[in-house]
Parts: sequence; C-alpha cells; structure tokens
Amino acid sequence: MTEQNGFSDSTSSSTSFQSTEAMLKSLKQTRPWARLIAVIGFISLAFMVISSLVNILAIGKITEKGIFVMVSGLYLVIGLLYFFPSYYLYKYASSITRLLDGGGAVEMETALSYQKSFWKFTGILVLLSVVVALLGIVAAIIIPRFV
Repeated sequence: MTEQNGFSDSTSSSTSFQSTEAMLKSLKQTRPWARLIAVIGFISLAFMVISSLVNILAIGKITEKGIFVMVSGLYLVIGLLYFFPSYYLYKYASSITRLLDGGGAVEMETALSYQKSFWKFTGILVLLSVVVALLGIVAAIIIPRFV
C-alpha cells in the first residue's frame, strides 16, 4: 500500500480511510451549491412540464398543430433530462448532510456514488448534445442543396 497526497492507494476493498477536517470543510461548502443547482433544476423541470401542458391545451385552438406537438414533446424530453442530474445532486447534498452529522464511511460512499452518477449522466448528455449539434450542422449544409 502506498500513500500519496494523504490517500491510501491499495487494490484491497478494505482500505482504511480517514477523512480530514479540510475534506469535511470542502464538502460542507459544496453542499449548499449542489442543493441550489438541484432545486433550480427541479424548478426548471416544473416550468418545462407546465409549458408543455399549456402547449398541449392550446393545440386544439391552433391551426398549425405540428410545431406545437414537436415543442410540447421537446419540452417533456428536456424536462425528463433535467430530472436526473437534479435528483443526483440533491441526493449528493443530502448524503453530505448525513456524513457531516456523523454518517461515516457509508455516507461518504453514498455521496460519492451520487456525485459519480451526476457526472456520468452529465457527461453522456454533453456527448449526446455534441453529436446532435454536429448532425444539425451537417443537415444545415446538406439539406439546402436538395431543396
């Protein structure tokens, strides 16, 4: 087992880990920001669902229904995508609270697991967004040539 930067490096799953005051202070300072971003995400989700429902209710009064159906569907999909990172951040912040209240290694593992899930989901979403943007650029170049 080697020690580097205060962390034990071992392939054993029973590695002893001792948190420091600086680690706990950093987590304590991170918690309100994670919770704030999670709450803003949930509020955004609510607005998107409400906007989608308003669009669905307005469809009957609009002659061009196709665009409203697409916008409503898009808002629902984006709202669904907002849910998961908001949920992971909220659970991360809650786990930090339990850790600081004496939860120990179990709560540290739980917090880090939610943080990992947040970053994994966000990373996949960013990659997907880049692919969609690139496809949009290619479509914007190719489609006018055929019209």
